[in-house]
Amino acid sequence: MIAIFKREFKSYMQSFIGPLFIAALIGLFTLFFILFNVVSRSNNINGTLYNLGYWGLMFLVPILSMRAFSEERRNKTDQLILTAPVSVGSIVLGKFLAMVAVLSIPTALFCVIPPVLSIFGTVPFAWNYVDILGFFLYGVMLILICIFVSNLSDNPIICAVISIIVILIGNLSANFYGNIGNETIKSVLAQTIDFSSRLANTMTGNLDLTSIIYFVSVSALFLFLSTQIIQKRRYSVSKKNFSISAYSTASVVIMVAVAVAANLVAAKIPDQYREVDVTAQNIYSVSDDTKKVVADLNDDIKLYFFADEDDDSGKTKDAGIEKVLKKYDSLSDHISLEYIDPVINPQFAKKYTDATLNYSSVVVVDEATGRSKVVNYNDMYETSVDYTTYQQSVTGYDTEGEITYALQYVTLSEDQLLKAYAVTGHNEVSFTESFADVLTKNNVNVSDLSLLTTESIPDDCNLLILNTPMSDYNDSETQQIIDYLNKGGDVLILTYYQTNGSLTNFNKILEYYGVKNGEGVLVENDASRYFNAQSPYYLLPILGSDSITEGIDESKNQYVFAPLASPLTYEAEDKVTVTELLKTSDTAYVQKFSEPTASAEGGEAPAEDTAEDTTGTYFIGLKAVKELDLGESTAVIYSSGDIFTDAANEVVGGNNLKLFGNTLGALVTFNADLVTIPVKSADASLLISGKAALTMMTVMIVTVVTILIAGLVVWISRRKR
Repeated sequence: MIAIFKREFKSYMQSFIGPLFIAALIGLFTLFFILFNVVSRSNNINGTLYNLGYWGLMFLVPILSMRAFSEERRNKTDQLILTAPVSVGSIVLGKFLAMVAVLSIPTALFCVIPPVLSIFGTVPFAWNYVDILGFFLYGVMLILICIFVSNLSDNPIICAVISIIVILIGNLSANFYGNIGNETIKSVLAQTIDFSSRLANTMTGNLDLTSIIYFVSVSALFLFLSTQIIQKRRYSVSKKNFSISAYSTASVVIMVAVAVAANLVAAKIPDQYREVDVTAQNIYSVSDDTKKVVADLNDDIKLYFFADEDDDSGKTKDAGIEKVLKKYDSLSDHISLEYIDPVINPQFAKKYTDATLNYSSVVVVDEATGRSKVVNYNDMYETSVDYTTYQQSVTGYDTEGEITYALQYVTLSEDQLLKAYAVTGHNEVSFTESFADVLTKNNVNVSDLSLLTTESIPDDCNLLILNTPMSDYNDSETQQIIDYLNKGGDVLILTYYQTNGSLTNFNKILEYYGVKNGEGVLVENDASRYFNAQSPYYLLPILGSDSITEGIDESKNQYVFAPLASPLTYEAEDKVTVTELLKTSDTAYVQKFSEPTASAEGGEAPAEDTAEDTTGTYFIGLKAVKELDLGESTAVIYSSGDIFTDAANEVVGGNNLKLFGNTLGALVTFNADLVTIPVKSADASLLISGKAALTMMTVMIVTVVTILIAGLVVWISRRKR
């Protein structure tokens, strides 16, 4: 075997096929590396290797292996091999190892890439090297498939074409299984003929051992089949040798059955035993805090996952969320996971919410109490927007945080919830879904409160919400609110811009903290402080330093979006401490209008009336703390009525939602027993300068050219001998 390996490896390196294969593979790697790592600044080479494996190996491996046995048959040199005093298995294994050695050369060079990338930022090494392992095992499997095909004809070109077709079918096959009506057949095919999905599974950061078992079992099968097909040619067909032929056929059937069974059994292994989370942030794992929450459960909890269980294409099912949900399912007998296909059961979500749920959303239900919590798909990812390209990218993973919050929420009794009251009766608006979810996520129960039917604000009120009243309070309502504040009550205040000074009593509440809300809407002159060139009313305010603005970093292109804001001002008063949260640049001015005619969600700016000549800095968000004889009262005030809406939040990739959560944290004291799981930050982008990128590209291109020239020189020199 060793002699055959040496002969074959030397033949590849001296016949120009080996250098061509290596150079072409590195060249394609360079192309994909530019697209997926340099341009996108990604610190993970999974996209590069997946595309290299899918497209590159599909064509390059057949070229490398097409001569393995077909050329031997065409030149009649296979008779020398068949009569050699070595086993057929040794012959096949020697040729196979020679090709693997050729594949190992560029693969070894790929192993250098993660340390190089670490020069420009943080790199998840374990994840990257698992990517390389998956790529290599996939390549080994394709080599053995192509070796088998090379035994079918004495024409190398035909063998190469057949190999490409076989690999293409293996890669595309998963797209057609959904049309098969028989679930058993569909399952068997999905577990046995599916190349690209197995390759993709090794690139996700969650190492699934079923993919490793698949590559190994298929490789072993085709190594055996190649041996058997040569073995049948080694013996002449006669009655004397019939038993050998029968044995060969029986053994092939047995080996195929073993390979299929191995993959079917591997798929049944519980996820916690066959999956390894190799991400730096453990985004597919759950923390010890979550395990403690689950261990303390007494009620049966149902996790309804809105996706088609059999969909592996990613059209309805987020694989990352599914993996985390399965972790919860495996932690306790009290938790069960159930798939709800929105296509088959479109009305199911109406039992729990009036909102439209996206695919891969989750509803957590306590089956004992009936309490439920909706976790929408968008809530489980944090995103940001690059305002130079307006492209959105994932900055954090919050599946564990959201589901753990939901588990705690549905199992709490009503008296364990914090009480918030939202004043109604003045055309106020309600918080949109994502913001309402933040309240429930922190176990804050919000009730509507009409001050016309009460004498005072309830004593159990932990937070009062005045959300954009469009008409003024009467004297009695105003006095109830001020009495509540005098008792140390806390309040969240949002307001639309005012046009005619009609909200006199509402403004008295602001003046309680020394704050005034001017008429008109703020207009920015600084183009870097508003959303786009046509919307100077849609502000990206400057952030102050406070716990409320914590976690929003402008240096990372993270902003808050405040559309159609009015000017807030304040005067220093005894016993009142004011913190500036959001403000304009010093070139902003106030535009007054006759009537409010639009909102951020409508996308239209109001008609112009008059503009104040004075430019300067104006405030959009303030926190005011007033000292009282028995404690203190805190108000957080925002002058943009649309700041806490889903439409505004989407513009800045979730930062308004983060501001809202921090605002709540400044106003109420959350349950001390509540377990909070922080968002798992996504890997930061690499900071690759143009010079560094050019240097890397130059090194890779020079490497490719050097290999080609060296291979060409060796090949030409041998031709002349």
